[in-house]
Amino acid sequence: MKSFFYKKFNFNRFKYKNNLSQLITLFSFLLFMAIIFFIFSYFTPVLTDTNLSLFEKGVSIILLLSFIYSGLHCVGYMDHLIKSLTIYDDDLIKKNKVNGDNRAAYVAIIIPTLNEDPDMVKKTILMAKNVDYKNFQIILIDSSTDNDIKHETEFMSQELDIKYIYRDNLRGYKAGSINDAIKFLDEKFEYMLILDSDHRLEPTVLYDLIPLLENDPELTFIQTPQYFRMPKNDRLGLAYSFQQHIFYKHICRGLCVNNSTYICGTNVIIRLDHLNEIGGMDETCITEDISTSFTLHCNGCKSIYIDQVYAEGLAPPSLSSYYGQQLRWSYGTFQNNKKVLKKFIKEPKILRSLQWWEYIVLNGTWYFIGVAIFIWLLYPVLVLLFNFQPLVLGPLNIPFYIFLAMITSQTLASHWERGYPIKELILSQALFFSLFPVYTKALIYGLFNKELKFRVTAKEGVNKGGNKTDFKEILPQIVVMILLSISIVIGLLKLINGENITTYPSIIFWAGYSLIMLCIFMFYFYREDTNKYKVLAGK
Repeated sequence: MKSFFYKKFNFNRFKYKNNLSQLITLFSFLLFMAIIFFIFSYFTPVLTDTNLSLFEKGVSIILLLSFIYSGLHCVGYMDHLIKSLTIYDDDLIKKNKVNGDNRAAYVAIIIPTLNEDPDMVKKTILMAKNVDYKNFQIILIDSSTDNDIKHETEFMSQELDIKYIYRDNLRGYKAGSINDAIKFLDEKFEYMLILDSDHRLEPTVLYDLIPLLENDPELTFIQTPQYFRMPKNDRLGLAYSFQQHIFYKHICRGLCVNNSTYICGTNVIIRLDHLNEIGGMDETCITEDISTSFTLHCNGCKSIYIDQVYAEGLAPPSLSSYYGQQLRWSYGTFQNNKKVLKKFIKEPKILRSLQWWEYIVLNGTWYFIGVAIFIWLLYPVLVLLFNFQPLVLGPLNIPFYIFLAMITSQTLASHWERGYPIKELILSQALFFSLFPVYTKALIYGLFNKELKFRVTAKEGVNKGGNKTDFKEILPQIVVMILLSISIVIGLLKLINGENITTYPSIIFWAGYSLIMLCIFMFYFYREDTNKYKVLAGK
């Protein structure tokens, strides 16, 4: 869907479109510098305050750094959003419409599976078989370790008359599956479309997109959105749909303007000879998509994002599945960071400045948000329970105002674009709050090179109890809720006794807001999750 700004002003006809992009980047840079200047103005008073212990000074500095981090990503989001609304070209397909037929190129639709529900996979294959394109082949490459699922999937593939490949190892997991599938392709195949087993294709996907690749030999891959419906009576599904909408509708369009479109796992068409030049999909990183994207960009490859829904997927059915997916994504990003930083040190000119900015700063540090949230949750506890001297930024709190602007723009834009209910969008923030132990665990694993086992995100139904959310998965949230509750009570008692009446109210408010978010998570999301599991499991 075209943005209001695009339709009203059509900035792509603007003579100085590239200049506009540079102006937006400059504005974002200046805004971030204003945040840094504001926060650093508090460093000296904190460090020179003789009333603060060394530990209190350290905690205050960490808090200030977390505000800089938050400001960085708020500005990064706003930069992507503004470019998405004003510069991103919604007419890429229309502009590449050609006379005659340049849709004769052979395309392999590769569907990797690992212990997936055969009935779900069958629905995906049936939709893929309806693709309106002459020269394509569907290849299902199966790594299932469950023999019953393997046999049923193989039989189903024969029944549907598609190519079935079984591999008896898990080398490289999804990346390894794709690379092994490519080895079975005839030389006539020029492109492949990677499709997750739960994504149902629209018939026009190849008819619309192959001409873009055919018209531009330097174009390596085209990424399209992952789209998830707003399921009724499924709070987790709606919140997940909202989160993915923000990424694919706001972030990815901005990435495209910055020449930094990533492969996002599925719904992507890749030119095979370019992929073969770098040795195939990266099997060393658990998030093979972002890692392979980086290698391709370093190899001078070009990528674009087409904001047109060509496939609809299924949201994780449980908190456990959702947490597992987020753990894998965050851990893989930390893995890839090491590769990116090494490349930057050795060959800093191999990418453009904005591409390094995306890979190192915005994508590379995003999952540190778990640590930042953990700091924000614990800080009021330290102040109210352990009598830490509170750090007050005053009314000119630039990072806080930018954070509010980001949340407001996300909520209103998503409501406007897809009709998400405002109430549910606000409640969805609580789900994000609950992720702090997941992202923190991924960071610890990444720092100590601890191996994280690959786990496929469950899509439908109960898979041998695998969807049930264990109590230990939400134990950190419960512990923090208890600490915040005690802190608020102690803080109110201190306030009644006349202690620190100028700063305690804001700290108590901070603790109260955090507690409300975690309570919403427990009673709105976790409670639904446990009830959902009981129904699905027939208990």
